Amino acid sequence: MPQKINTKKIIDKSWFYTKILFGLMIISAIAFGYGTFKPNNIAIKNVTQQTEEFYLQKIQDLDLREPEFSYINDIQFVRAMHKCIDYVNFTTPKKFRVPYEMIIGQAALESGWGKSRFATEGNNLFGIRTWTETEPHLLLMGVEKWPGWGVRIFASKCDSVKEYIRILNTHPAYKEFRELRQSMIDQNRQLDSIVLIKTLDKFSTTPDYDQRVIRMIKRIRKLEEDNK
Repeated sequence: MPQKINTKKIIDKSWFYTKILFGLMIISAIAFGYGTFKPNNIAIKNVTQQTEEFYLQKIQDLDLREPEFSYINDIQFVRAMHKCIDYVNFTTPKKFRVPYEMIIGQAALESGWGKSRFATEGNNLFGIRTWTETEPHLLLMGVEKWPGWGVRIFASKCDSVKEYIRILNTHPAYKEFRELRQSMIDQNRQLDSIVLIKTLDKFSTTPDYDQRVIRMIKRIRKLEEDNK
C-alpha cells in the first residue's frame, strides 16, 4: 500500500529552504552594496595602485621632454624647480615621491639658489658625491689630485633632482625617512616636509642641518606668497 504523502511537511520544508535562500540573497545584496560604496582599504589600495601603474605607463609612452631649467633670481629658481619636480613626478609612483618643499629647500640651501660652482658647472643642486674617479666629477677649489671622492656632474639640473630622489628611496641611511613617509601615506596625511626633513640627519655633517632646511622652506613659502 503506497505511503500517504505528507503535503504539509513538504510545504513547510520548502518554505524553510526558501527563507534561507531569500536570506542569503539579502546578505549578498547588502555585501555587494557595501563593497561598492564602502570598499575596504585593501580593495581601494589595489585598485588605486593598478590605476596609477596604468597611467604611469601611458605617460612614459608619451615620451615627455624635460622642461627648461633657467633662472636669474631666487623666485625663478623656485619656479624652475617646481617644473622639474612636476616632470619627475609624472613617472614616479606616489609612494616614492618626495614633497616639493623638501626638495626645493635642500636644493636652495645646498646650491645657494643654484648659484654655486657645483650647480653652474656640474648641474649638481645637492652636492651629491661620487667615489668613482672615472665618473664625471668636480673637485673642491684648490684640490688637484683625486682625494677619494668628487662632486658628481649631471647632464642637467633635473637629472640631479632625479638622483636625489633615487638616493632617498634606496640608500640605507634614509630608511627612517621612507618609514615615516609611508606612515603618513597610510594615514592619508599630507607629506609634511618640516617633519620629514628631521629624518635626514645623515645627509649632512652640519649639526643643525634640519633647522637650516626648515628656515629655507619658510623663506621659500614667503617668497612664493610675495610673488603670487
